[in-house]
Amino acid sequence: MIRNAGTRRAVTDWPTNQSDIGRSVDLRRPWIPSPRTRAADVEEGQSRRSTSTRSTPQSSRKQTTRRQAGDGEANRTTTPAAATAVRALEWVQCFSHMSSAERTTRDQPPELSQDATREHMDEPSQRREVTPADWRAYGYWARPFLINFGLTVNNATPAENPRELGPAEVDAMLASLRGPGEEPHPENWVPRVRHPCLPPRPDLWPTPQQSPEPLPSDLQLNPWLVHRRTGPSPLYFDLRLRAADVLLNGAPYDTGFELWPGMRSDFYCEGPNGSQPATYPGVPRLRVVGILDDPQLEFRWPFTILPHHEALPVLMRDVLDALIANFEERMTREEVRLLSPERKLMVVRAYERRTTLLIGTSVACPADDGLRRVDYLGDNVCFRGLEPAPDGQGFLLCLGPPP
Repeated sequence: MIRNAGTRRAVTDWPTNQSDIGRSVDLRRPWIPSPRTRAADVEEGQSRRSTSTRSTPQSSRKQTTRRQAGDGEANRTTTPAAATAVRALEWVQCFSHMSSAERTTRDQPPELSQDATREHMDEPSQRREVTPADWRAYGYWARPFLINFGLTVNNATPAENPRELGPAEVDAMLASLRGPGEEPHPENWVPRVRHPCLPPRPDLWPTPQQSPEPLPSDLQLNPWLVHRRTGPSPLYFDLRLRAADVLLNGAPYDTGFELWPGMRSDFYCEGPNGSQPATYPGVPRLRVVGILDDPQLEFRWPFTILPHHEALPVLMRDVLDALIANFEERMTREEVRLLSPERKLMVVRAYERRTTLLIGTSVACPADDGLRRVDYLGDNVCFRGLEPAPDGQGFLLCLGPPP
């Protein structure tokens, strides 16, 4: 029986750092950062779960942006001369709308910026707790969607020969994002370019990164990676699928009698969500050394998660890609031979399900696909988070069955 929806309340410690898919870069107006506090951030005095002992507020209200008349696609100027004039005007308008405080911040001498970074990196372990707005801000900066061009660009990976571009060079770069036939050219984007309409780079994840690396227990995990021991997980991530198939679980509702699962939406691994850092402070590697509650004496496939560029911290998409890559490897005959009879039976049954049943919207694998490491997991094929290993040498992978 369906109970009155008005009596349901959302679970209050649910992650709210997901990016708003409606948030985009509009070259006709300055970027407006996400609010640091939303309505749900202080609801019922909720506290944030993390691998540290600190607490963090939450948020759930969608960010809204103002629209002005004449913003539609039909009003875009297509002639090269007119487009250049419009972009030049956009620069003037954007800078004129920026406050003097913003201009002062952007125009700080390099030595001041470096001093601020050093001061941040030298802080003791009692760093500020990262808020949902902080996680989102890095994702927006790393993978902005340019609504004027209909493109998502890779802004975090530094160029081979980085240099500061002037307004005229930025204008020329923007013009090159579309070819003569309006074909997209996101490869022409110059990473880390400064423009008043672009999200600013968050200072919590500096380059170079902190050294020495913190212990796993001293890291604050991205809320999507925090292990929830009961109930649904924020990510619906079946290790038999691809990173592109990862979904976001909506917050469940506590009725007093049962949990009502929320709606699922795409995680968009290649968008701002996947480009959020996996930890704070950022680290150049994450080591997974075992599976939580695995009865086997030794985990035979420990692996290290690396960022896709050495100048970046490990990001969410790096974690998802590494998990899939590790468990899609085939098992060797020797690895199968060392399993107990009961575990062998579990592996064979998992293999039969994977090769005969539909998994999500994917077709079943070929019957002769061969045993893979994911079959070793049996029914526990869904990611539920990470926990620091007791010996401090890395993280334990937390898994569970499909909901």
